[in-house]
Amino acid sequence: MSDTRQQLKQIATEQIRRHTLHAASFREMGKVLGIKSSSVHYHFDNRDALLQELVSDYEQDFFARLEECCADISSPRQRLQQLAGLFIDSHQQQQQCLCLAFAAAGDEASAEQRLAVQQFLRRLEEWVEDTLLRAHLLPLARPELARVIVSALEGALLLDRDQPQPLRLQATSQWLSTLTRL
Repeated sequence: MSDTRQQLKQIATEQIRRHTLHAASFREMGKVLGIKSSSVHYHFDNRDALLQELVSDYEQDFFARLEECCADISSPRQRLQQLAGLFIDSHQQQQQCLCLAFAAAGDEASAEQRLAVQQFLRRLEEWVEDTLLRAHLLPLARPELARVIVSALEGALLLDRDQPQPLRLQATSQWLSTLTRL
């Protein structure tokens, strides 16, 4: 993959994670990189193709980071804390979850992109479910609890977005540590 193509993908990802899906226009990406928007078209057939690729890359990168930070951890409590830490890191970088930006975009995202976001969320919920297999839990089924945990983290990141401190994310992280008795 060319350096320019990779730089364009990085710019688009940062624009979306810092702002909205709409911020990733070929014109804006070209402006940031110092090239014409027509040159951006050389690297990507169209904006939808670029956005679809970004979601796929984000999912791969997110789960690679998650697996890396949890590789030697078996404790459900510690694994959930590592997951919360990824969201807190996003806040510190003043970024939202890329998939949250796509979900918030509604009809601006294509059906394929919305499907890819749903796949990311299902995969994240499955990771949480797997993490909870060895935990003693509240009287809520693991699939539902996994959905609540993912929703709490995504929502806290969104609500803390313009705040200097990630108070909701920190509260969510503390709450996660109360869910298991090991």
